[in-house]
Amino acid sequence: MKTRLGALLRDRQGNFAIMTALTLPFLMGVAGAGLELTRALQVKSDMQNAADAATLAAATKFRESAGEKSDEELKTEVTRFLSASEFAQELSDDDKKMLDPALAANALSDVEKKAAGVAIGTATSRFKTDKGTGFKVSTTINYQMPLNPMLEFIGAKSITLSATSTSQSSFNNGAPLSMYLVLDRSGSMAFKTDTVDKSKYSCSNYDAVNWPNPMRSTRPCYVDKITSLKTAVSFLVETLNTSDPTYKSNGNPASQLVRTSAIAYNDKASPTQGLDWGTKRSGGYVNALSATGGTDASGALSAAFEALKSSNPAEANAHKESGNESFQRIIVLMTDGEMTGNSANWSSFVDNAVRTTCARAKADDIKIYTVAFMAPDKGKSLLQACATSLDNYYAPENMEEIVAAFGDIAKKAAGNVSRLTN
Repeated sequence: MKTRLGALLRDRQGNFAIMTALTLPFLMGVAGAGLELTRALQVKSDMQNAADAATLAAATKFRESAGEKSDEELKTEVTRFLSASEFAQELSDDDKKMLDPALAANALSDVEKKAAGVAIGTATSRFKTDKGTGFKVSTTINYQMPLNPMLEFIGAKSITLSATSTSQSSFNNGAPLSMYLVLDRSGSMAFKTDTVDKSKYSCSNYDAVNWPNPMRSTRPCYVDKITSLKTAVSFLVETLNTSDPTYKSNGNPASQLVRTSAIAYNDKASPTQGLDWGTKRSGGYVNALSATGGTDASGALSAAFEALKSSNPAEANAHKESGNESFQRIIVLMTDGEMTGNSANWSSFVDNAVRTTCARAKADDIKIYTVAFMAPDKGKSLLQACATSLDNYYAPENMEEIVAAFGDIAKKAAGNVSRLTN
């Protein structure tokens, strides 16, 4: 008996099976952990995307509703976006109740909330500044993500994931901006439109056939393009001023939010003027324009780009001194023709130069609005290419339409924005 017991103790057969049996739970746990780590990272990314989209939607609703949406309605907007997110697809049916807009979580019982694996916390605040009204919404998502059953071998059943997002928007808070108008004053801007000028009995109605030859007055008198442009810019100026809560007609500075300048061009750029607070200087500049010469926007557009480009600190410094940490940079490019320079031979060269500068400006995050006023196809093609998007391109065919176009540009420029703050 003693001999057999010693042999049993010395026997090494079956050791691997015993070791495997002892370490199997640990090995399964490690394998499960690797799989779940990848899944957890994806779920957390989905949570963050959902939180960002939800808070930004609520902030946007605040602005679009002119601040009339209640905080509870805006919190429900957060819940609505979360319920439609990819993250929501990860949840069990019971947990999805926490994201149901009809329940909005606060309609659930305390027992249901306590049992849920997901918790949503949303806080809102409104604040006043000397420039208007602001709104902030913050949302935090905590989720107990169930783990693979294999991890139960090492005592892990779930992992806590969190995501937080804050968005901010404003209403009637103005929009800090620097806008440069680049305007065509070539000879064709003296041509008539189809709008009758009832303030005059007769006048010289020029068109492509009779310009620039002297001609007798005819009737009825039609408003010419340059006058239409001046009216349009006046409307833009008025719209910017009305949308600017810091605007003071006799103030110095006239605004704490809006800086503008204008430069005209025919076959060459007119002398530049610096950007200035408010709209008075640029508006007066445009009202003094006259129409003559060819069409070459390249120099004027380059001047506007140089003034606004991000590597030029002048505008950023001016806005910071006024308390504006960020601001929009905008170019409004207008023409009624195609690029010719001082001769038709320069047409392609000038066209390409303008396209190149537009591309550089857009790459520098400068927003470009373009207005092809009664322009030929080549001019329209150029301005379509220059615009930041098709929503930023206008092709008015009469005075009423160019006035509406410049008004719309002003409204978009002065429109308040919603943004993620973290």
